[in-house]
Amino acid sequence: MSETAGSLFVATMTTAYDFEPHEHALIVAAASTLDEIEQMEAALAKAGPVIKGSTGQDRVNPLIPALANHRLTLLRILKQLGIEDEPATQPTADQRAASAKASHAARVRWGVQRGA
Repeated sequence: MSETAGSLFVATMTTAYDFEPHEHALIVAAASTLDEIEQMEAALAKAGPVIKGSTGQDRVNPLIPALANHRLTLLRILKQLGIEDEPATQPTADQRAASAKASHAARVRWGVQRGA
C-alpha cells in the first residue's frame, strides 16, 4: 500500500519537531485533511471541472469549492501549529504596502457604500 500525503506529513512532522499532545491532534487533523484533498484532486482530475447538472446543464464540479474549503482548513491548522511559509514565499515590503493600500481603499469604499 502506498503512503498518502497525510501519512508522509505525519512522519515528516513528528521526525522534525516535538509536539505537545494537543498539537499532535492538530497534526492528525492536518493529515486527514491532506488525504481528503488528495482524494478530491484525483476525483476532480477524473471528472473534470465542469459536470452535468440534474437537468443536463453544465455546472461547476462541486469538488472545486470543496477543495478550496479543505485547503483553507489545512492552512488554519498549520497556522495553529505555528508552521509558517518559507521565507522565500513571504510577501516583500512592497507587496505588504500595496496590500495595506488596497485594504484601506476597500474599507473606504465600504464606508461610502454603507453611508458612513
